[in-house]
Amino acid sequence: MQCIIKCRATTPEQKALRLTQIMDVTAARFSTLSYEDVNLKHIAADVGITKAALYRYFRNKETLFLAVYTQEFESLAQTAKTEMGQALLTDSICNTLIKHPLFCKLSAIMHTALQCNLTLEEAREFKTTLLHFIQQYAAMLSEHYALSIEQATELLLQVQQVIIGCWHMSHSVGAVAEVIKEGPLQIFELNFADILHRHVTRLVRSYQ
Repeated sequence: MQCIIKCRATTPEQKALRLTQIMDVTAARFSTLSYEDVNLKHIAADVGITKAALYRYFRNKETLFLAVYTQEFESLAQTAKTEMGQALLTDSICNTLIKHPLFCKLSAIMHTALQCNLTLEEAREFKTTLLHFIQQYAAMLSEHYALSIEQATELLLQVQQVIIGCWHMSHSVGAVAEVIKEGPLQIFELNFADILHRHVTRLVRSYQ
């Protein structure tokens, strides 16, 4: 393992392992840092490769972001399958999302993080992949709950909008995060899980 980390990956197995290492390190950094503070040089150092070697796998931070986001969506889809057999629609959606905080965080910053530095082909490929995931999720919702495919798809798109708003409202940073811990300003200190559930509940009611 240590040799593979330090030496250039040459075999398909070594390249697959290197890619996994890059993705894991990047996911860990996105979990704790802002998008702006995630640095390719630091990711390369954590993996044990040069920044130039990292560019053999991803040409910039945006394409690496997309890869991690896609991986998180795949993991979320597996959780969704389990939750659908155990909970009502609102709880199924919320429980799934709460178990994947990195997916929620990346969803919240995705639209600002990807405004530039993507080619048309990269943007098209990502949006096509995202559409595929949403359609799969919508099909599962339609199968388990009293929703048409069209209703389930629309619901998921609205849930994505809710995630964006709820994440930013409940994750203040810097001085703002400090001042809302005291006195009457605590009214602005919000819990993501709580406000997510309230908003998704209202959305689901509009389809029932």
